[in-house]
Amino acid sequence: MWSDLKNNRKKYLKLDLHNVLDYEKFFMISIIYHSTKIEGCSLTETDTKVLLDKDITAKGKPLRDHLMIKDHYNVFLYLKDQAKHKRKLSIDFLRETCAILMRNTGDIINSPGGSFNTSKGELRLAQVYVDKKYFPDYKKVPDLLKILFENVNKTIDVVNDENEILKLAADLHYNLVNIHPFGDGNGRLSRLFMNYILMYHEQPYVKIFTEDRAEYIDALNETEEKEDLSIFRDFICEQQNKFFKLEIEKYAKSGDNFNLLF
Repeated sequence: MWSDLKNNRKKYLKLDLHNVLDYEKFFMISIIYHSTKIEGCSLTETDTKVLLDKDITAKGKPLRDHLMIKDHYNVFLYLKDQAKHKRKLSIDFLRETCAILMRNTGDIINSPGGSFNTSKGELRLAQVYVDKKYFPDYKKVPDLLKILFENVNKTIDVVNDENEILKLAADLHYNLVNIHPFGDGNGRLSRLFMNYILMYHEQPYVKIFTEDRAEYIDALNETEEKEDLSIFRDFICEQQNKFFKLEIEKYAKSGDNFNLLF
């Protein structure tokens, strides 16, 4: 699987797609579509492209969904800029990013632990339960984040093999989403910071396909149950291989089946 990834990455990079007009922009838009769709956004991929490229809203779709996508796009641009400056991870950096992500869809949440505002990137002050699991007590969140970021920052400038960079990105995603530091936006944020590691190293981004949502959740849960990071790493590897193969096939077919019609 990982040796296939090296080969597919090499084939993908040989296509030199970063020089294709607007390729990166529309790839980012596609990642945003898949990431927001995983969270239940109602916009289609075409809706997302039209919104972000032409600023035209989808008829009959919730305003909140449009705002979610616009904010997600702004975070992508923000992280790209931070990656150019090689900014290391920190709680302040995470909170700044969350504030952009949740700017128009966040809210004040009142809980026994106190009130916190997700639109300002404030860490949660409440216990969180999803499906069959509880996330860490909110009082432990700052220390868990500090330890996680210290470990990632020790490695981020040392790792240089492409597969090892992807594994580091997957590890950050897994740990960050399981700390669940905010009242909302944790999944999107974890996927964004996974891609931040790749931006930092100027590597191709990862897209988690919305049609693979069940496998994605299963991989997260199984990794935790077995305490084996290789499970989630392998899932991310599969997603990246899937993307590379699709792009290579798409490029190979470009123009081959076009006929002028009169």
